[in-house]
Amino acid sequence: MSVAKFKVVIRLDKLSKSSNEAPICLRITKDRQITYKTLLHVEPKYWDAKGQCVKKQHPNAEFLNALIAKKRAEFVQETCLLTLSNEDVNISTIRNKINDRTSFDLFEYAHKYLEELYRTGKYATYKKKKSIVQKLRWYVGKDTLPIKCITPDFIKQYEYHLQHNLDNSRNTVTSNMKTLSKLVKDIIEYYDLDETNNPFRKIKFKWEETIRIPLEIDEVKRIVDLRFKLQSPLYDAREVFLFECFTGLRISDILTLKWKNVNNENLTICMRKTGKHLTIPLHDVIKSILKKRRHILEHNEWHNYADKYVFNILKVDIEKVSAQDALNAINSATVLINKQLKKIALKADIKKNLSTHVARHSFATMLLTGDVNISVIKELLGHSDVRVTQIYAKVVSKKKEEAINVLNNL
Repeated sequence: MSVAKFKVVIRLDKLSKSSNEAPICLRITKDRQITYKTLLHVEPKYWDAKGQCVKKQHPNAEFLNALIAKKRAEFVQETCLLTLSNEDVNISTIRNKINDRTSFDLFEYAHKYLEELYRTGKYATYKKKKSIVQKLRWYVGKDTLPIKCITPDFIKQYEYHLQHNLDNSRNTVTSNMKTLSKLVKDIIEYYDLDETNNPFRKIKFKWEETIRIPLEIDEVKRIVDLRFKLQSPLYDAREVFLFECFTGLRISDILTLKWKNVNNENLTICMRKTGKHLTIPLHDVIKSILKKRRHILEHNEWHNYADKYVFNILKVDIEKVSAQDALNAINSATVLINKQLKKIALKADIKKNLSTHVARHSFATMLLTGDVNISVIKELLGHSDVRVTQIYAKVVSKKKEEAINVLNNL
């Protein structure tokens, strides 16, 4: 392993014609390859090439030389630590490091990755990935994790910890390990390291097919037939659930649905998750829900309610708060609704684990059971790929197999 060499030089080939100043750079040489890091700019007449410093004749010589010494020490230290941490370090690796493009430390790189997710408005992904990184940090027990420490043995032990000590499901474990794999892969690519040293290169993590248990049509009817007082939190939870059952909308789109997006025959929205525009015809159950809610508003002399939410559940107007606060408000409301749905399941004598997302599954499987074309269902659900919609088709197919098995047992 060759050692990097350092020298402070003036780049006369980069002389500025307007200011007559040239960059003073730290020249780093390794394996006969060179990279430069600019420290400051001075006029060539003030540069002492032999002493690698600014001449005393410069009015700010003392300050500039102190600055050169400080920056040189910092970059030399970073480069030396880098070469000690991994023997595959080359000049591209060093260039990336001193230009602060990335980090050999996984947690340091992950911090930048999370910041970018937040900056670009990917708040749901940011929240999920932040949780995954924090879980890894707790396991390691310190704030640094050089990628050279992430070995096949480390991966195997961490996977065991997630599954057996934290009792995470197979899919949760895989989601965590996939994120860790992505971070390591990104660092290797940015540093131009040898991909064969990636400990995840030959590891494949398994996904278990999620069992989606939708409601049968008669179970949905039981919820339709339930009656609650207007003031009861069960009333809103039931109507939100039915709204999802008969539109297929996600809970986030239902909670943020405004009256201006609804007319007598359909509703039109821009889906929060995908940004895709969607128009859905109104089922009679939905028309009934909207009619009652509209009547209450008009009875209370609310005539200009176009910008009001159909379901007055959110504590904030998401258009007037930050995207992060909007996400938190939607998540909090969803948690409360899901708690009420557990009580509704008891009252409707439904043994399944009721949640808002079960309603979306139920919408899809009811349509498939009614032999609606899967491409139409794809459009109603707002899926970009029919393969996602086919997950629901598998559920219906399994139900048909179970039905035939019943006949076989007669």
